[in-house]
Amino acid sequence: MKKIMVMICFLFLFSPGMNVYSQAETAEELERRGVTHFKRAFYEAIPQKDRARADTEYALAEKAFQKAIQKKPDRVESYLHLGRTYFVQKEFLKAANIYEKALRLAPERKEVYLQLASALEMAGDYKGAEKTLKELREQEKDSHSLRVLDELINRLGKRTRATGMDNKGGENKP
Repeated sequence: MKKIMVMICFLFLFSPGMNVYSQAETAEELERRGVTHFKRAFYEAIPQKDRARADTEYALAEKAFQKAIQKKPDRVESYLHLGRTYFVQKEFLKAANIYEKALRLAPERKEVYLQLASALEMAGDYKGAEKTLKELREQEKDSHSLRVLDELINRLGKRTRATGMDNKGGENKP
């Protein structure tokens, strides 16, 4: 029964004639709607072990964030929310791709580097995660933050060497 409900929701969401979101909604309104759906999935449905509802809410969140990005492609927050939506669903490569776009828009925002590095690490791209943290390290001035970054970079370097994975996508070195 739950699967049928999820399928009906997806058909409703993605049917060309059935646009849940009005064209008049601003990027900010779409983003707020997406955050609401994300919170319903993450804080309500997942703890209640209601996977079908969580999937539906995540799909609604994803669609809202994508529409927000279409309306305002330079709005970094929409990318960060979309990346987080992918990340919590364990779609780490999708999350990394979105965080890379956010980083191009806001290279001064340190949290974007951290989120990108985390997504890359979870996707198995330790070298990419290490490179991202090294880029952040170049910008950092705080001594405590530098120590933490050095520890993270060192840990990722060890993982890269231990697994023999040195290329994006987790391919083994010859």
